[in-house]
Amino acid sequence: MTGLSTLLRTGLKKAGLKNTGKTKAKKDISITKEVLPKILDDVLESKQSITEIQPPVNTVKAYKLFTVKKGKLYPLFLEKSKPIEMNKWLGAVISPGAGKGKQFALRPGWHTGELPIATHIGGKIDPKTGLEKASLTKPNVRKDNQVWAEVELPADKDWQSIANSRARIKKDGTLDSRTAHITDEVPYGGTYKYKTNPNMTGSWLISGEMKVNRILPNEEVKAINNKAGVSDLPRVEEFLQKKKIGGMVMRNDNYNTQRAI
Repeated sequence: MTGLSTLLRTGLKKAGLKNTGKTKAKKDISITKEVLPKILDDVLESKQSITEIQPPVNTVKAYKLFTVKKGKLYPLFLEKSKPIEMNKWLGAVISPGAGKGKQFALRPGWHTGELPIATHIGGKIDPKTGLEKASLTKPNVRKDNQVWAEVELPADKDWQSIANSRARIKKDGTLDSRTAHITDEVPYGGTYKYKTNPNMTGSWLISGEMKVNRILPNEEVKAINNKAGVSDLPRVEEFLQKKKIGGMVMRNDNYNTQRAI
């Protein structure tokens, strides 16, 4: 099985980030204590297999970012060859041994968000030329081949209480949100919210099952985030327009537009 260090390097590369190491991590604002666990979760999520299941009775809405290739949806990391089917309930099955014996906690299940925002994942372009520039510290655009989807998650079992019951209690009597998670099983039949720290925007939602309902238009993504007072990375053309780059701008092939699927 691929080692976690390899997965991390691959995940950081896919996310448009650098593995700066202990001596430089504090200076790299794109890799923070809040962001790194999410990147690791996204990478480790791709170690799971997928199975079709019966639909739950109760559900909640969430959002997930996908890559579009030839009109089909795929996970962002490790470029799995099997596309994610829409309008079907899919269960997560964690691969045996995934994440065991490593220093990072594995949180099995589908990983989604309360809002369509993921500023730690995206593309990097030079605002002066419109061309890809990998040396930038952090992502500044949402690639055209990345789309946000509205997804549905199960809510039949109260996994939140289970996650909270496993959390460490701090000296002031409050719950340590970083430890309120499920690390040894997939939360089938339900969903729980997870935060790496109390100040992060929204929560990550981790569930045993997921159904992709529809792809969100850019304007709807903006409207949802505006209502919450946050914003995702801008699309390439929007970013260039804001930077007042006139005329025709050459574009790297990585940013070719993928039209609606």
